[in-house]
Amino acid sequence: MSKVKAVFDVAPLLEDHWTGISNVIGAIAEKAIADDRIDWTFCYEILPLPRPLIEKLLGDQSGAHSGGLFHDAAINGRSLDFLQAREYVAVFPHVKPVRRYFRKEALIVHDLSPLLTPSYHNQDNIDHFANRIKHDIESSDHYFCVSEATRGDVELYFQCPREKTSVIRLGTSFDPCDLSLALDGARRGITVEPYVVVLGTLEPRKNAAIVLEFLLENPQFGRDYKFIFIGRDGWMDEKGRLLRLLVENGIPTEQVVFTGFVPPEQRAILLANCAFCIYPSFFEGFGLPILEAATLNKFTVCSNASSMPEVAPDRSIFFDPNSLDEFSEAMYIAHRCALIGRSSRTSLADTLRRGREAGWDQCYGEIARWVLETA
Repeated sequence: MSKVKAVFDVAPLLEDHWTGISNVIGAIAEKAIADDRIDWTFCYEILPLPRPLIEKLLGDQSGAHSGGLFHDAAINGRSLDFLQAREYVAVFPHVKPVRRYFRKEALIVHDLSPLLTPSYHNQDNIDHFANRIKHDIESSDHYFCVSEATRGDVELYFQCPREKTSVIRLGTSFDPCDLSLALDGARRGITVEPYVVVLGTLEPRKNAAIVLEFLLENPQFGRDYKFIFIGRDGWMDEKGRLLRLLVENGIPTEQVVFTGFVPPEQRAILLANCAFCIYPSFFEGFGLPILEAATLNKFTVCSNASSMPEVAPDRSIFFDPNSLDEFSEAMYIAHRCALIGRSSRTSLADTLRRGREAGWDQCYGEIARWVLETA
């Protein structure tokens, strides 16, 4: 019996730094490679990519060192022509480079934030998204939504029938070696200056300014903890705005650190050894960093907006992202939880178990089911 032929557009994997969508596509691609039921062709748009390139991208978790292999594929390869494409079903990760080109097409919808919260995006981003998403959805046979909140938005704003939508819950995939290294300091009793981690790309939608507003009203908290913002620089010069707030309000700059993008092994260390995490975003399609923190047994002071209550409610302390009072209350609850939890250490075995429970099987399984049923 011949395998089902399917295409998966992995263009985001060519980005130098994997964050957000790139991480999601990488995790799905790793599951797809191991699936012997489906004959997956991995493409850059409609250009098939050789398996060695895909394996290198997944191994590096970055596209920064794969330019030579991609160049060879682009020069020597041939795009799938229209007649070939009619033999395949296709899954697109975010933006469709072609429409109604393959026999059946599915679109992964991460969020509709440029349309629903335009004030947090630059105009180019809004225009690009708005000019594409309607036609991308109209030309698709199925929509994989990363949360129930996103599914509801797609159904409401584009009148998509529920039977054409499904939820692919995102997962975590920490490398066991990274986890072992991250937990090693705690096991050996090594102490570091207490700190909390603020999660997310530095852009207006992430609401990082509320952290600085809190520090301004609660200077003692800034003396108890260092605040480490981990996330790459985004748009609208949000990092510059935050730095100006620090200086203008006299918040000690030594208590606030902006790391920029951090690779997976360093991210695991920072999350595993922090007191707790903060994710104050106004709007998210899912909120993967909340799940990563929960996998490492950390509480997150977390917005109660959009999809975020779905992610890890048992390890989240919720607040209204528009309320500094609620944020302050949540911060002091998290502080007390951190003090209580200092005497308990999470083991590598427990962390790996939580990682398996929060893995990518459900996400990929839903995609594979649609591919197999569509065949």
